[in-house]
Amino acid sequence: MKKRFIVFMLSLFLLSISLGTPQIVQSTPILDQQYKPESGYAFMHAELDYDLVRAQTFTVGLSGLLSGFEVYLSTVGSGGVLTFKVYPTINGVPDLTSGSLAEAAINISGLDEDPVFYSGDLSGSGLMVSPGDVYALVVQGSGQATWRGEYDDSGFPLPYYAGGAAYGSGFVPGTIVALGGDLGFRTYMDTTPVPEPVTLLLLGLGLMGLAGVRRKFKS
Repeated sequence: MKKRFIVFMLSLFLLSISLGTPQIVQSTPILDQQYKPESGYAFMHAELDYDLVRAQTFTVGLSGLLSGFEVYLSTVGSGGVLTFKVYPTINGVPDLTSGSLAEAAINISGLDEDPVFYSGDLSGSGLMVSPGDVYALVVQGSGQATWRGEYDDSGFPLPYYAGGAAYGSGFVPGTIVALGGDLGFRTYMDTTPVPEPVTLLLLGLGLMGLAGVRRKFKS
């Protein structure tokens, strides 16, 4: 009886080790920041060809992995591929002189003329962010598409995104300027902690130990 009790308690201990690792559970990405232009207002047309740059800055609200984004796009041509990149900012302005931190390509061949949110996957980038961090979502170069937004018309009380602003190519090559509005976007976070090697090791040892105890108990 005493032996069975010891085996039972050992089984519970090993089971607690194997199951007590919530870090490895995959969570559904959480919407963090967003801005959707309202219909009926002027759209900010941005045909993304040549060296034209369009960028939208955003302020992170949640801690975790920046796992993805959506951009409000419509097509104006035959299509292609647009590569959106995440850049750091300096005083809230996109720092395009530094290297990009993450990127994702969006195939625009099948885009509709009416703007719709299209998604990009950043889950493999490993870009961990914290509340208050300011980044820029940037697209530049070839492709025929329009990243939709709104002009900041002082005659209308337009809604806007308070945590950032839209930027575009300036008259001087290589420079960018504020466009006076916001481009449609959404950012997504994975707030689940990344599993540590020690955690995974404990999980494996716990499962192996539990299996061994069960075999011994049955014999």
